[in-house]
Amino acid sequence: MNVYDVFEDLIKKLQDWKLIGIISGKFNELKENHRKVDFVLRALIDFKYIEKIFLNVTLREDKCNKRSVEFRMLGNEQFSLKNRNYFKALELYNKSICYAEPNSEHLSIGYANRSAVLFEWKRYRQCLDNIELARQANYPARLSHKLDKRERDCQQLLDQQPPDVVPYEFKLSFEPHAQVPFIADCLELRETSAEGRFVVTNRDLVVGDLVCVEEPFCSTLLTPMRYIRCATCKRENYLTLIPCNSCCSTMFCSEECKSIAMQTYHRFECPIIDLLNRMFNKIHCIALRTTLFALNIFPSIEELIDFCEQEQNQGKCAFDLNYNELTPEEQYRAIHGLVTNQHLRSVSDLFQRSVVCAVLKHFIIEYTPVKEYVGGEEGVNFFTDLLFRHLQTSPSNMHGIDLVEQVNETKDDQTHSSGAYAFLSLLNHSCSPNTVRIYEGTKAYMFILRPIKAGNVLYDNYGAHFVISSKEQRLKRLSLQYRFDCKCEACELNYPMFGMMPHKPTVPSVTDDTEVALSSYNYDFAVSNYRKYCDFLTQYGDAYPCEQISSAEECLKMALHIMADAVPLKAKM
Repeated sequence: MNVYDVFEDLIKKLQDWKLIGIISGKFNELKENHRKVDFVLRALIDFKYIEKIFLNVTLREDKCNKRSVEFRMLGNEQFSLKNRNYFKALELYNKSICYAEPNSEHLSIGYANRSAVLFEWKRYRQCLDNIELARQANYPARLSHKLDKRERDCQQLLDQQPPDVVPYEFKLSFEPHAQVPFIADCLELRETSAEGRFVVTNRDLVVGDLVCVEEPFCSTLLTPMRYIRCATCKRENYLTLIPCNSCCSTMFCSEECKSIAMQTYHRFECPIIDLLNRMFNKIHCIALRTTLFALNIFPSIEELIDFCEQEQNQGKCAFDLNYNELTPEEQYRAIHGLVTNQHLRSVSDLFQRSVVCAVLKHFIIEYTPVKEYVGGEEGVNFFTDLLFRHLQTSPSNMHGIDLVEQVNETKDDQTHSSGAYAFLSLLNHSCSPNTVRIYEGTKAYMFILRPIKAGNVLYDNYGAHFVISSKEQRLKRLSLQYRFDCKCEACELNYPMFGMMPHKPTVPSVTDDTEVALSSYNYDFAVSNYRKYCDFLTQYGDAYPCEQISSAEECLKMALHIMADAVPLKAKM
């Protein structure tokens, strides 16, 4: 069961009982969003949906040594000589560690088993880290001889482990913007009634220019990654992850990240973490996380209400702030100011979002410390309005944080987190974008992908690219998710997909057999050759689109991902 199942079943029930017109009419008459949400929540309670959710969806699984042993046995099976699936074994051992009851030997045995995988994998430094974690967790004396031998062997082999890749130190290609120092000073904001807010450049840009290095206001880890990445910094540290003390679905790369989480978002989410993971998608979760971060940076709900209601905090964006003198409260202004487009939304759209908001609100208020923070009715209503606002802004303004494309991996395997980026949210979409985003952890780098003349617009891509999707597919997806009819050059000129793209005889090929080094994620090759792709794409930009240019773009994106170390560990081995 997920929240959309609840919505669809409710709509079907209202239709069967011929109540849909009456309910829609009453819903539409309500002007304040918290009243819309409360109206829907009452319907969900009356029709027993909240009770059904409570009975069928676990709010938070309890620690359980029996489950811990089960996952450890499954990990042993993957680690066996028969399988040697080290990645799956590590994920299962992490799960075993998460389910182990505090102060039980099963926690320490989980760390020890993880160290065994890392020893076979020749990750000796991380193996020693896990041996230390096992000892700190009171590894049983009857088994200590195994750990002692592994530690001695590790110490002898430590010098054989090559150093970890250090991400390339990218720097802005131009002087930093006076007010927004993480973007280039050539970028300016424009706004029209037709296109809304968008970003232009006041100087010519060439391929490879770095024009933005932005950290998110907040980010959230996708559910499939919870035993692979740190929930706070989102880094792939599953070789040494440690568990939350209370839930079985959250891990951290260090005590520092664990402490940050418990002081900010996780103290609110932990009591209902499994309900969140099961019932809600990444859009809902980043909307909730954004709301919780807003609550956390203000000392009281009254101060947050006052801040959001002030005229000078309405409709602001990154260009309205002075990041050189920025408080966390000020940083939230640009996120709070993202447009909701509520006036363009249908009653059906708003009703669906109200169902999502109502279920989230009920379980957050009733079962987490949020209730203590927001206080009485005014605070609860404001929290509801704020959550509903971010449920509207998230789909078109939050960004998936991606890794390099991998053979035999789906898009879901490449995206590990979602983030709220004040500047990146200002870029409009094109199915043939002239920029590309590359991530180091959650830090976003924006590079120029196609030459851009002074005065022209910078375009991002919202996931619908002409090379891999037909015009019909793209228009349908963009209309459904982002509610606009795309009129970019790829749609207007009906650019062909890659398989139908022409090979232009006037354009040489920049790729050759040596590019196989990119598919093996060779860092030195990427550093040595990425400028070659930049220069080629700049020189032959007028020939776009063609097969040679698309191939060179893919090589450049691959090289930049490798340089930023946006490559999953299993792809490197």
